[in-house]
Amino acid sequence: MSSSSSRVVLVKWSNELYEVAVPDNSAASLKQEVERRTGVPVARQKLLAKGAWAGILKDSGSLEKLKPSQAVTLIGSAEVVVPKEQPKFVEDMGEAEQAKSGLTLPAGLANLGNTCYMNSTLQCLRSIPELRRRLEGATTPGDVTTTLAATYRALDSSTKPVPPASLVRVLRATFPQFAQRGRNGGFAQQDAEELYSTLIAELATKVDVDSLFGLEMSETLSCSECEAEPRVTRTDKARKLVCNIQGGLQSKKIDHLHEGLKLALSGTVDKRSEILGRDAIWTKTQTISRLAPYLTVQFMRFFWKPTPGNDDHAGVKCKIMRPVAFPKTLDVYDFCDDNLQKTLKFNRDKFGAKHKLGEDDDDDDAMEDDDLQAAIALSMSDEASSPPAFPEGFPDGFMGEYDLFAIVTHKGRSADGGHYMGWVRQGTDDDNDDNNDAKWLVFDDDLVSESTTEYVMNLKGGGDDHMAYLLLYRAKKPSKPASSSSSSSS
Repeated sequence: MSSSSSRVVLVKWSNELYEVAVPDNSAASLKQEVERRTGVPVARQKLLAKGAWAGILKDSGSLEKLKPSQAVTLIGSAEVVVPKEQPKFVEDMGEAEQAKSGLTLPAGLANLGNTCYMNSTLQCLRSIPELRRRLEGATTPGDVTTTLAATYRALDSSTKPVPPASLVRVLRATFPQFAQRGRNGGFAQQDAEELYSTLIAELATKVDVDSLFGLEMSETLSCSECEAEPRVTRTDKARKLVCNIQGGLQSKKIDHLHEGLKLALSGTVDKRSEILGRDAIWTKTQTISRLAPYLTVQFMRFFWKPTPGNDDHAGVKCKIMRPVAFPKTLDVYDFCDDNLQKTLKFNRDKFGAKHKLGEDDDDDDAMEDDDLQAAIALSMSDEASSPPAFPEGFPDGFMGEYDLFAIVTHKGRSADGGHYMGWVRQGTDDDNDDNNDAKWLVFDDDLVSESTTEYVMNLKGGGDDHMAYLLLYRAKKPSKPASSSSSSSS
Protein backbone atom coordinates (compact mmCIF):
# COMPACT_ATOMS: atom_id res chain seq x y z
CA MET A 1 0.00 0.00 0.00
CA SER A 2 1.42 3.36 -0.92
CA SER A 3 1.34 6.22 1.50
CA SER A 4 -1.73 8.41 1.37
CA SER A 5 -2.51 11.57 3.26
CA SER A 6 -6.21 10.71 3.08
CA ARG A 7 -5.89 7.40 4.89
CA VAL A 8 -7.73 7.50 8.22
CA VAL A 9 -7.86 4.75 10.85
CA LEU A 10 -10.08 4.34 13.91
CA VAL A 11 -8.06 4.31 17.13
CA LYS A 12 -9.92 2.88 20.10
CA TRP A 13 -8.67 4.00 23.50
CA SER A 14 -10.55 3.34 26.72
CA ASN A 15 -14.21 3.87 25.75
CA GLU A 16 -13.49 6.50 23.10
CA LEU A 17 -13.02 6.18 19.33
CA TYR A 18 -10.69 8.59 17.50
CA GLU A 19 -10.27 9.18 13.79
CA VAL A 20 -6.52 9.47 13.20
CA ALA A 21 -4.96 10.47 9.90
CA VAL A 22 -2.00 8.36 8.76
CA PRO A 23 0.42 10.72 6.98
CA ASP A 24 2.73 7.99 5.65
CA ASN A 25 3.74 4.39 6.25
CA SER A 26 6.09 5.03 9.17
CA ALA A 27 5.15 3.91 12.66
CA ALA A 28 6.71 7.04 14.16
CA SER A 29 4.37 9.32 12.21
CA LEU A 30 1.31 7.35 13.29
CA LYS A 31 2.37 7.45 16.94
CA GLN A 32 2.86 11.20 16.80
CA GLU A 33 -0.65 11.63 15.38
CA VAL A 34 -2.06 9.34 18.08
CA GLU A 35 -0.36 11.43 20.78
CA ARG A 36 -1.77 14.61 19.25
CA ARG A 37 -5.32 13.20 19.22
CA THR A 38 -5.39 11.30 22.54
CA GLY A 39 -2.70 12.85 24.74
CA VAL A 40 -1.00 9.46 25.26
CA PRO A 41 2.78 10.01 24.91
CA VAL A 42 4.59 8.00 22.24
CA ALA A 43 6.69 6.30 24.90
CA ARG A 44 3.56 4.93 26.60
CA GLN A 45 1.73 3.83 23.47
CA LYS A 46 1.06 0.18 22.71
CA LEU A 47 -0.72 -0.07 19.35
CA LEU A 48 -2.32 -3.25 18.04
CA ALA A 49 -4.14 -3.90 14.76
CA LYS A 50 -5.24 -7.31 13.54
CA GLY A 51 -3.61 -8.21 10.23
CA ALA A 52 -1.64 -4.96 9.94
CA TRP A 53 1.31 -6.02 12.11
CA ALA A 54 2.09 -8.73 14.64
CA GLY A 55 1.71 -7.89 18.32
CA ILE A 56 2.72 -4.38 19.41
CA LEU A 57 3.70 -1.88 16.72
CA LYS A 58 7.44 -1.20 16.86
CA ASP A 59 9.00 2.18 16.08
CA SER A 60 10.68 0.61 13.07
CA GLY A 61 7.47 -1.08 11.91
CA SER A 62 5.75 -0.50 8.59
CA LEU A 63 2.14 0.46 7.97
CA GLU A 64 1.98 -1.04 4.49
CA LYS A 65 -0.80 -3.46 5.51
CA LEU A 66 -2.82 -0.92 7.47
CA LYS A 67 -6.12 -0.36 5.69
CA PRO A 68 -8.29 2.78 5.67
CA SER A 69 -10.86 2.80 8.50
CA GLN A 70 -9.15 -0.18 10.15
CA ALA A 71 -9.58 -0.51 13.91
CA VAL A 72 -6.42 0.11 15.95
CA THR A 73 -6.35 -0.59 19.68
CA LEU A 74 -4.37 1.80 21.89
CA ILE A 75 -3.25 0.84 25.39
CA GLY A 76 -1.52 3.40 27.58
CA SER A 77 -2.23 6.28 29.94
CA ALA A 78 -2.31 9.95 29.00
CA GLU A 79 -0.32 12.71 30.60
CA VAL A 80 -2.11 14.56 33.40
CA VAL A 81 -3.33 17.84 31.97
CA VAL A 82 -2.44 20.81 34.15
CA PRO A 83 -5.39 23.21 34.43
CA LYS A 84 -4.73 26.40 32.49
CA GLU A 85 -7.21 28.44 34.46
CA GLN A 86 -7.23 29.24 38.13
CA PRO A 87 -10.08 27.51 40.01
CA LYS A 88 -13.18 29.60 40.63
CA PHE A 89 -15.01 29.64 43.92
CA VAL A 90 -18.73 28.93 44.01
CA GLU A 91 -19.52 32.36 45.40
CA ASP A 92 -17.83 33.94 42.36
CA MET A 93 -20.04 32.06 39.89
CA GLY A 94 -23.40 33.02 38.45
CA GLU A 95 -26.41 30.75 38.96
CA ALA A 96 -26.10 29.00 35.59
CA GLU A 97 -22.36 28.51 36.09
CA GLN A 98 -22.95 27.09 39.57
CA ALA A 99 -25.52 24.65 38.21
CA LYS A 100 -23.15 23.37 35.53
CA SER A 101 -20.13 23.19 37.86
CA GLY A 102 -21.41 20.24 39.88
CA LEU A 103 -20.25 21.97 43.06
CA THR A 104 -23.81 22.49 44.30
CA LEU A 105 -26.78 20.16 44.50
CA PRO A 106 -28.84 20.12 41.30
CA ALA A 107 -32.19 21.83 41.09
CA GLY A 108 -35.43 20.10 41.99
CA LEU A 109 -38.85 20.30 40.34
CA ALA A 110 -41.72 22.12 42.01
CA ASN A 111 -44.85 20.09 42.74
CA LEU A 112 -47.74 21.57 40.75
CA GLY A 113 -50.55 19.53 42.25
CA ASN A 114 -49.78 15.85 42.87
CA THR A 115 -47.04 15.82 40.23
CA CYS A 116 -44.48 13.93 42.33
CA TYR A 117 -45.05 10.88 40.09
CA MET A 118 -43.80 12.94 37.15
CA ASN A 119 -41.03 14.83 38.96
CA SER A 120 -39.40 11.67 40.31
CA THR A 121 -39.48 9.93 36.93
CA LEU A 122 -38.10 12.93 35.05
CA GLN A 123 -35.16 13.31 37.44
CA CYS A 124 -34.22 9.65 36.90
CA LEU A 125 -34.43 9.92 33.11
CA ARG A 126 -32.47 13.17 33.26
CA SER A 127 -29.38 11.20 34.30
CA ILE A 128 -29.22 9.38 30.92
CA PRO A 129 -26.87 11.47 28.74
CA GLU A 130 -27.72 9.68 25.49
CA LEU A 131 -31.40 10.46 25.97
CA ARG A 132 -30.61 14.10 26.71
CA ARG A 133 -28.65 14.43 23.47
CA ARG A 134 -31.46 12.91 21.43
CA LEU A 135 -34.07 15.17 22.98
CA GLU A 136 -32.10 18.16 21.74
CA GLY A 137 -32.70 16.93 18.19
CA ALA A 138 -36.48 17.30 18.51
CA THR A 139 -37.87 20.15 16.41
CA THR A 140 -41.68 20.16 16.78
CA PRO A 141 -42.50 23.22 18.89
CA GLY A 142 -44.86 22.83 21.80
CA ASP A 143 -45.03 19.03 21.92
CA VAL A 144 -44.08 16.77 24.81
CA THR A 145 -40.58 16.01 23.48
CA THR A 146 -39.42 19.58 22.89
CA THR A 147 -41.04 20.79 26.11
CA LEU A 148 -39.26 18.07 28.07
CA ALA A 149 -35.94 19.10 26.50
CA ALA A 150 -36.62 22.71 27.49
CA THR A 151 -37.45 21.64 31.05
CA TYR A 152 -34.14 19.79 31.31
CA ARG A 153 -32.27 22.84 30.00
CA ALA A 154 -33.95 24.96 32.67
CA LEU A 155 -32.83 22.48 35.34
CA ASP A 156 -29.28 22.50 33.98
CA SER A 157 -28.96 26.26 34.38
CA SER A 158 -30.68 26.69 37.75
CA THR A 159 -29.81 26.09 41.37
CA LYS A 160 -33.37 26.83 42.50
CA PRO A 161 -36.47 24.63 42.07
CA VAL A 162 -37.91 24.76 38.55
CA PRO A 163 -41.71 24.77 38.12
CA PRO A 164 -42.42 22.47 35.12
CA ALA A 165 -45.63 24.32 34.25
CA SER A 166 -45.30 24.08 30.46
CA LEU A 167 -44.54 20.37 30.54
CA VAL A 168 -47.43 19.60 32.90
CA ARG A 169 -49.80 21.57 30.69
CA VAL A 170 -48.68 19.84 27.48
CA LEU A 171 -48.65 16.42 29.14
CA ARG A 172 -52.20 16.77 30.47
CA ALA A 173 -53.44 18.09 27.13
CA THR A 174 -51.81 15.25 25.20
CA PHE A 175 -52.73 12.51 27.67
CA PRO A 176 -55.97 13.43 29.49
CA GLN A 177 -55.59 10.58 32.00
CA PHE A 178 -52.97 12.71 33.76
CA ALA A 179 -55.50 15.54 34.08
CA GLN A 180 -57.96 13.52 36.16
CA ARG A 181 -59.18 15.15 39.34
CA GLY A 182 -59.85 13.64 42.73
CA ARG A 183 -62.88 13.93 44.96
CA ASN A 184 -61.61 17.20 46.43
CA GLY A 185 -61.44 18.80 43.00
CA GLY A 186 -57.65 18.88 42.81
CA PHE A 187 -55.52 16.93 40.35
CA ALA A 188 -55.36 13.26 41.32
CA GLN A 189 -52.23 11.28 42.11
CA GLN A 190 -51.06 9.19 39.14
CA ASP A 191 -48.94 6.07 38.63
CA ALA A 192 -45.24 6.77 37.99
CA GLU A 193 -44.89 3.64 35.86
CA GLU A 194 -47.81 4.70 33.66
CA LEU A 195 -46.15 8.08 33.24
CA TYR A 196 -42.82 6.43 32.42
CA SER A 197 -44.27 4.07 29.80
CA THR A 198 -46.48 6.76 28.27
CA LEU A 199 -43.61 9.24 28.10
CA ILE A 200 -41.13 6.80 26.54
CA ALA A 201 -43.71 5.73 23.95
CA GLU A 202 -44.38 9.37 23.07
CA LEU A 203 -40.67 10.20 22.82
CA ALA A 204 -40.23 7.20 20.52
CA THR A 205 -42.46 8.90 17.93
CA LYS A 206 -40.00 11.80 17.66
CA VAL A 207 -36.54 10.52 18.62
CA ASP A 208 -34.76 7.18 18.78
CA VAL A 209 -35.28 5.73 22.25
CA ASP A 210 -35.52 2.04 21.36
CA SER A 211 -31.77 1.81 20.80
CA LEU A 212 -31.50 2.81 24.48
CA PHE A 213 -34.43 0.94 26.07
CA GLY A 214 -35.80 -1.44 23.43
CA LEU A 215 -35.87 -5.16 24.23
CA GLU A 216 -36.87 -8.03 21.98
CA MET A 217 -38.60 -10.97 23.62
CA SER A 218 -38.97 -14.52 22.27
CA GLU A 219 -42.15 -16.25 23.40
CA THR A 220 -42.98 -19.95 23.23
CA LEU A 221 -46.47 -21.37 23.86
CA SER A 222 -46.90 -25.11 24.43
CA CYS A 223 -50.21 -26.84 25.09
CA SER A 224 -50.26 -28.36 28.57
CA GLU A 225 -53.19 -30.64 27.74
CA CYS A 226 -52.05 -32.03 24.40
CA GLU A 227 -48.41 -32.81 23.64
CA ALA A 228 -49.25 -33.35 19.97
CA GLU A 229 -50.30 -29.72 19.61
CA PRO A 230 -47.52 -27.83 17.76
CA ARG A 231 -45.69 -25.17 19.72
CA VAL A 232 -46.30 -21.55 18.87
CA THR A 233 -43.33 -19.16 18.79
CA ARG A 234 -43.34 -15.43 18.25
CA THR A 235 -41.33 -12.31 19.03
CA ASP A 236 -42.46 -9.17 20.76
CA LYS A 237 -41.05 -5.77 21.69
CA ALA A 238 -40.72 -4.40 25.21
CA ARG A 239 -39.15 -1.43 26.95
CA LYS A 240 -39.01 -2.84 30.47
CA LEU A 241 -39.01 -6.05 32.49
CA VAL A 242 -41.55 -6.80 35.20
CA CYS A 243 -40.93 -8.29 38.63
CA ASN A 244 -44.04 -10.16 39.75
CA ILE A 245 -44.43 -10.30 43.52
CA GLN A 246 -47.42 -12.64 43.66
CA GLY A 247 -48.13 -13.54 40.06
CA GLY A 248 -51.52 -14.96 40.98
CA LEU A 249 -49.89 -17.68 43.06
CA GLN A 250 -50.65 -16.78 46.66
CA SER A 251 -48.38 -19.56 47.95
CA LYS A 252 -45.41 -18.33 45.90
CA LYS A 253 -43.19 -16.11 48.03
CA ILE A 254 -40.96 -13.71 46.14
CA ASP A 255 -38.03 -12.40 48.17
CA HIS A 256 -35.59 -11.31 45.44
CA LEU A 257 -35.78 -9.51 42.12
CA HIS A 258 -34.46 -12.52 40.19
CA GLU A 259 -37.32 -14.67 41.46
CA GLY A 260 -39.92 -12.11 40.44
CA LEU A 261 -38.41 -11.66 36.98
CA LYS A 262 -38.42 -15.41 36.43
CA LEU A 263 -42.04 -15.60 37.53
CA ALA A 264 -43.06 -12.82 35.15
CA LEU A 265 -41.38 -14.52 32.18
CA SER A 266 -43.45 -17.69 32.54
CA GLY A 267 -47.08 -18.51 33.15
CA THR A 268 -50.21 -20.07 31.70
CA VAL A 269 -52.80 -18.74 29.25
CA ASP A 270 -56.07 -20.00 27.81
CA LYS A 271 -55.81 -20.61 24.07
CA ARG A 272 -57.64 -22.72 21.54
CA SER A 273 -56.21 -26.14 20.75
CA GLU A 274 -56.99 -27.19 17.19
CA ILE A 275 -56.40 -30.85 18.02
CA LEU A 276 -58.68 -30.80 21.07
CA GLY A 277 -61.18 -28.55 19.34
CA ARG A 278 -61.58 -26.32 22.42
CA ASP A 279 -59.79 -23.82 24.62
CA ALA A 280 -56.98 -25.38 26.62
CA ILE A 281 -54.30 -24.34 29.09
CA TRP A 282 -51.01 -23.38 27.44
CA THR A 283 -47.66 -22.77 29.14
CA LYS A 284 -46.02 -19.50 28.16
CA THR A 285 -42.25 -19.01 28.38
CA GLN A 286 -40.44 -15.80 27.46
CA THR A 287 -36.73 -15.16 26.99
CA ILE A 288 -34.81 -12.05 25.98
CA SER A 289 -33.47 -12.20 22.43
CA ARG A 290 -32.13 -8.63 22.28
CA LEU A 291 -30.88 -6.46 25.12
CA ALA A 292 -30.58 -2.69 25.39
CA PRO A 293 -27.93 -0.43 26.97
CA TYR A 294 -30.49 0.63 29.58
CA LEU A 295 -32.83 -1.71 31.42
CA THR A 296 -35.92 -0.64 33.36
CA VAL A 297 -37.59 -2.99 35.85
CA GLN A 298 -41.04 -2.46 37.34
CA PHE A 299 -42.08 -4.03 40.61
CA MET A 300 -45.69 -5.18 40.18
CA ARG A 301 -46.71 -3.74 43.55
CA PHE A 302 -50.21 -2.53 42.69
CA PHE A 303 -53.23 -4.70 41.97
CA TRP A 304 -56.95 -4.11 41.53
CA LYS A 305 -59.14 -5.25 44.42
CA PRO A 306 -62.91 -5.44 43.77
CA THR A 307 -65.13 -3.60 46.26
CA PRO A 308 -68.68 -4.43 45.16
CA GLY A 309 -70.17 -2.99 48.34
CA ASN A 310 -68.70 0.44 47.70
CA ASP A 311 -71.16 2.94 46.23
CA ASP A 312 -68.47 5.13 44.65
CA HIS A 313 -66.62 2.63 42.49
CA ALA A 314 -66.30 -1.08 41.79
CA GLY A 315 -62.75 -1.53 43.06
CA VAL A 316 -59.61 0.00 44.48
CA LYS A 317 -55.96 -0.18 43.47
CA CYS A 318 -54.07 -1.72 46.40
CA LYS A 319 -50.38 -2.11 47.12
CA ILE A 320 -48.32 -5.22 47.92
CA MET A 321 -46.01 -4.23 50.78
CA ARG A 322 -43.86 -7.41 50.75
CA PRO A 323 -40.09 -6.72 50.82
CA VAL A 324 -38.29 -7.74 47.63
CA ALA A 325 -34.51 -7.27 47.57
CA PHE A 326 -32.76 -6.05 44.42
CA PRO A 327 -29.06 -6.12 43.48
CA LYS A 328 -26.64 -3.31 42.71
CA THR A 329 -25.55 -5.38 39.71
CA LEU A 330 -28.23 -7.30 37.84
CA ASP A 331 -27.12 -10.30 35.76
CA VAL A 332 -29.71 -11.13 33.08
CA TYR A 333 -27.79 -13.97 31.40
CA ASP A 334 -30.20 -16.64 32.65
CA PHE A 335 -33.16 -14.76 31.18
CA CYS A 336 -31.70 -14.63 27.65
CA ASP A 337 -32.38 -17.06 24.81
CA ASP A 338 -29.76 -19.51 23.56
CA ASN A 339 -28.45 -17.30 20.75
CA LEU A 340 -27.98 -14.29 22.99
CA GLN A 341 -26.36 -16.43 25.68
CA LYS A 342 -23.82 -17.66 23.12
CA THR A 343 -22.96 -14.06 22.29
CA LEU A 344 -22.59 -13.13 25.95
CA LYS A 345 -20.63 -16.27 26.75
CA PHE A 346 -17.61 -15.13 24.73
CA ASN A 347 -17.00 -12.18 27.06
CA ARG A 348 -18.06 -14.09 30.17
CA ASP A 349 -15.46 -16.75 29.40
CA LYS A 350 -12.84 -14.14 28.60
CA PHE A 351 -13.34 -12.07 31.75
CA GLY A 352 -14.80 -14.64 34.10
CA ALA A 353 -12.45 -17.59 33.64
CA LYS A 354 -9.41 -15.76 34.98
CA HIS A 355 -10.79 -13.62 37.77
CA LYS A 356 -13.60 -13.19 40.22
CA LEU A 357 -16.43 -11.12 38.81
CA GLY A 358 -17.04 -7.95 40.78
CA GLU A 359 -13.62 -7.79 42.45
CA ASP A 360 -11.32 -4.79 42.15
CA ASP A 361 -7.62 -4.57 41.47
CA ASP A 362 -5.94 -1.44 42.78
CA ASP A 363 -2.82 -2.01 40.67
CA ASP A 364 -3.43 -0.04 37.45
CA ASP A 365 -0.20 -1.35 35.91
CA ALA A 366 -1.32 -4.94 36.47
CA MET A 367 -4.64 -4.17 34.86
CA GLU A 368 -2.94 -2.59 31.86
CA ASP A 369 -0.71 -5.65 31.46
CA ASP A 370 -3.74 -7.96 31.53
CA ASP A 371 -5.54 -5.77 28.99
CA LEU A 372 -2.44 -5.76 26.83
CA GLN A 373 -2.07 -9.54 26.83
CA ALA A 374 -5.73 -9.97 25.94
CA ALA A 375 -5.47 -7.41 23.15
CA ILE A 376 -2.32 -9.01 21.73
CA ALA A 377 -4.02 -12.39 21.70
CA LEU A 378 -7.03 -10.97 19.88
CA SER A 379 -4.90 -9.03 17.38
CA MET A 380 -3.03 -12.21 16.38
CA SER A 381 -6.05 -14.54 16.43
CA ASP A 382 -8.20 -15.71 13.57
CA GLU A 383 -11.26 -13.67 12.65
CA ALA A 384 -13.49 -16.52 13.84
CA SER A 385 -12.37 -15.98 17.43
CA SER A 386 -13.14 -12.26 17.44
CA PRO A 387 -15.54 -11.10 20.14
CA PRO A 388 -19.14 -10.69 19.00
CA ALA A 389 -20.15 -7.10 18.42
CA PHE A 390 -22.92 -5.44 20.40
CA PRO A 391 -24.69 -2.39 19.02
CA GLU A 392 -23.49 1.11 19.81
CA GLY A 393 -24.09 2.07 23.41
CA PHE A 394 -22.85 -1.14 25.01
CA PRO A 395 -19.49 -1.17 26.83
CA ASP A 396 -16.63 -3.30 25.53
CA GLY A 397 -16.74 -6.83 26.89
CA PHE A 398 -20.41 -6.58 27.90
CA MET A 399 -21.37 -9.77 29.76
CA GLY A 400 -25.07 -9.27 30.41
CA GLU A 401 -24.61 -7.36 33.66
CA TYR A 402 -26.28 -4.05 34.53
CA ASP A 403 -25.45 -1.45 37.20
CA LEU A 404 -28.21 0.21 39.19
CA PHE A 405 -28.16 3.99 38.74
CA ALA A 406 -31.67 5.31 39.44
CA ILE A 407 -34.81 4.36 41.39
CA VAL A 408 -38.35 5.68 41.60
CA THR A 409 -39.84 4.90 45.02
CA HIS A 410 -43.37 5.10 46.39
CA LYS A 411 -44.47 5.67 49.97
CA GLY A 412 -47.97 4.82 51.11
CA ARG A 413 -50.44 1.95 50.91
CA SER A 414 -52.51 3.09 47.93
CA ALA A 415 -51.62 3.91 44.33
CA ASP A 416 -54.20 6.69 44.43
CA GLY A 417 -52.24 8.47 47.15
CA GLY A 418 -48.85 8.39 48.79
CA HIS A 419 -45.71 10.08 47.53
CA TYR A 420 -43.06 9.37 44.86
CA MET A 421 -39.37 10.28 45.01
CA GLY A 422 -36.43 9.82 42.64
CA TRP A 423 -32.99 8.49 43.62
CA VAL A 424 -30.01 8.92 41.27
CA ARG A 425 -26.50 7.57 41.72
CA GLN A 426 -23.68 10.07 41.28
CA GLY A 427 -20.47 9.54 39.34
CA THR A 428 -19.74 6.89 36.74
CA ASP A 429 -19.08 3.17 36.89
CA ASP A 430 -15.35 3.97 36.66
CA ASP A 431 -15.61 6.15 39.77
CA ASN A 432 -17.28 3.40 41.80
CA ASP A 433 -16.54 -0.01 40.33
CA ASP A 434 -18.45 -1.88 43.02
CA ASN A 435 -20.96 0.93 43.64
CA ASN A 436 -20.49 0.55 47.41
CA ASP A 437 -19.03 4.03 47.94
CA ALA A 438 -21.31 5.81 45.49
CA LYS A 439 -23.25 8.84 46.62
CA TRP A 440 -26.90 9.16 45.71
CA LEU A 441 -29.07 12.22 45.18
CA VAL A 442 -32.63 12.14 46.51
CA PHE A 443 -35.19 14.18 44.52
CA ASP A 444 -38.20 14.94 46.70
CA ASP A 445 -39.91 17.37 44.32
CA ASP A 446 -38.23 20.75 44.99
CA LEU A 447 -36.04 19.36 47.80
CA VAL A 448 -32.74 17.69 46.85
CA SER A 449 -30.53 15.90 49.36
CA GLU A 450 -27.81 13.25 49.49
CA SER A 451 -27.94 9.59 50.51
CA THR A 452 -25.75 6.49 50.53
CA THR A 453 -25.69 3.18 48.72
CA GLU A 454 -26.31 1.37 52.00
CA TYR A 455 -29.53 3.29 52.56
CA VAL A 456 -30.69 2.93 48.96
CA MET A 457 -30.28 -0.85 48.99
CA ASN A 458 -32.75 -1.00 51.88
CA LEU A 459 -35.55 0.50 49.78
CA LYS A 460 -36.91 -3.00 49.26
CA GLY A 461 -40.24 -2.59 51.03
CA GLY A 462 -41.84 -4.32 53.97
CA GLY A 463 -43.10 -1.22 55.77
CA ASP A 464 -44.83 2.09 55.27
CA ASP A 465 -41.70 3.95 54.19
CA HIS A 466 -40.44 4.45 50.63
CA MET A 467 -39.90 1.30 48.58
CA ALA A 468 -38.57 0.74 45.06
CA TYR A 469 -41.16 0.79 42.29
CA LEU A 470 -39.03 1.39 39.18
CA LEU A 471 -35.37 0.39 38.89
CA LEU A 472 -33.14 1.81 36.15
CA TYR A 473 -29.98 -0.11 35.24
CA ARG A 474 -27.25 0.61 32.69
CA ALA A 475 -25.02 -1.90 30.91
CA LYS A 476 -21.96 -2.63 33.05
CA LYS A 477 -18.37 -2.67 31.91
CA PRO A 478 -16.49 -5.85 32.89
CA SER A 479 -14.81 -5.80 36.27
CA LYS A 480 -11.07 -5.36 36.54
CA PRO A 481 -9.03 -8.57 36.60
CA ALA A 482 -8.10 -10.07 39.96
CA SER A 483 -6.12 -13.13 40.94
CA SER A 484 -9.05 -15.36 41.86
CA SER A 485 -10.46 -17.76 39.29
CA SER A 486 -13.82 -18.23 40.92
CA SER A 487 -16.93 -16.23 40.07
CA SER A 488 -19.64 -14.57 42.04
CA SER A 489 -22.60 -12.31 41.47
CA SER A 490 -23.95 -9.33 43.31
